[in-house]
Amino acid sequence: MSLISLSFLAFMTVAFLGYFILPMKLRPYFLLLASLFFYSCFGWKAFFYLGFTTLSSFFLSLWMPKAKPSVKKLLLILSLVLNLGLLILVKYLNFTLDLVFGLFGAEAPVLSILVPLGIAFYTMQAVSYCVDVYKGKYAPERSFCKYLLYMSYFPIIMQGPISRYDQLGSQVFTPHRFSFDRLKAGLCLALFGFFKKMVIADRAAILVDQVFGSYLSHSGMELLIAAVLYTIQIYADFSGCVDICRGVSQVLGIELAENFKHPYFSVSIKDFWRRWHCSLSSWFRDYIYIPLGGSRRGTGRKYLNLTVVFLVSGLWHGVGLQFIAWGLLHAGYQIFGELSSDLRYRLYDRCRINRSSRLFRLGQQIFTFGLLVISWIFFRAPSLSSALYILKTIALQLDPFFLLRGPFPNLGLDSKDLLVFLLAVAVLWVVSLLQQKGFLRQRVEKQSFLIRYPVYLIAIFVILIFGIYGPGYDVAQFIYMQF
Repeated sequence: MSLISLSFLAFMTVAFLGYFILPMKLRPYFLLLASLFFYSCFGWKAFFYLGFTTLSSFFLSLWMPKAKPSVKKLLLILSLVLNLGLLILVKYLNFTLDLVFGLFGAEAPVLSILVPLGIAFYTMQAVSYCVDVYKGKYAPERSFCKYLLYMSYFPIIMQGPISRYDQLGSQVFTPHRFSFDRLKAGLCLALFGFFKKMVIADRAAILVDQVFGSYLSHSGMELLIAAVLYTIQIYADFSGCVDICRGVSQVLGIELAENFKHPYFSVSIKDFWRRWHCSLSSWFRDYIYIPLGGSRRGTGRKYLNLTVVFLVSGLWHGVGLQFIAWGLLHAGYQIFGELSSDLRYRLYDRCRINRSSRLFRLGQQIFTFGLLVISWIFFRAPSLSSALYILKTIALQLDPFFLLRGPFPNLGLDSKDLLVFLLAVAVLWVVSLLQQKGFLRQRVEKQSFLIRYPVYLIAIFVILIFGIYGPGYDVAQFIYMQF
């Protein structure tokens, strides 16, 4: 069941009505049944994985407070081995076999392994829960239904945001009353998510898929255009999904953590990771970087820890050497940025560059965006060798007068679609600027009836008219669902 489908609209209508019509005591249980039904729509076999992760993390954590310190530590290790081991097995077994057999020049067998939807996301929630209980951050949950709802809550099970139990657990099992203000705010946020996904991301995907799918036949400038569009596509796609999920959850009275803070306004790669996929970044910080020692054991150890974190991040995102390269590249960006900071600051001072000026900040943002475009090539390319070929072609065949030599080439988008895309990106940019200066939705809601509802209707019609639909009016799946 896609989040952008009539079936999901029907499901949400029944879920909202059922939740708010039922007596308060029954609402959490209804929400649990709705979440399990939603997950079942993606295949019943996936329940075995979700059930294994939920049962193992619940009972092992429940045993921890009563156990001796040595046994308690063994329980934590067992929970990590079971849950992370399952994730590694289903995602990387075939990839590992390919590497091992490839070393001996043999062809590896391809094992048919189901990779269930959302396993990377709910596994990380289970791991954080076990570690927090082990550290005594909170007592283990004794209600299995409450914990199961935390693990299976339908707005987050596909693509996050990755939530902590102390932030979400009590919310999902607390019955909430209907609020018309929450309904308006939640639907407004979800509407913006539909705009990002259908008007921007899926339109960019047409050009991106065509160029990356036949990268050998395209010039350096065409490949660069596709890389820039993919940089926009993946943000609009992922943040659009999160907006829809947060909006739906807000209607139910459950607030999810903000996952994006306008990442393409970042002034450095380090700043980017404070703004991009915030729940994942904070998870890696709290459960990998800090336990490894963080920055407390010297500069060399700090950079090693940073490299380990981004190596794991690359492996978490996808199977293939290109994802490992993507993660290591981001580690290299940050390490080089810190090593060169003193030299750069002295150079700025010698050249009398005002580092607090808007122009300097804009330059930092453009430079950071360029670094991100390079890194996303590894993320989108089908292999490491193809990513390196694309980068080489862009570097050797870059033509700054590309658009002056003739009409824009046919890369899947005609001139009208390209114009719609550029206008939509401009709207996204303006909205992002306004959001940085204040809570935009609250400002819209404070306007009079004659202003608010025409804005809502215009947004709906823009999505319906300019949204991209596939055969049978199916919308493309979200990019991060594959992770």
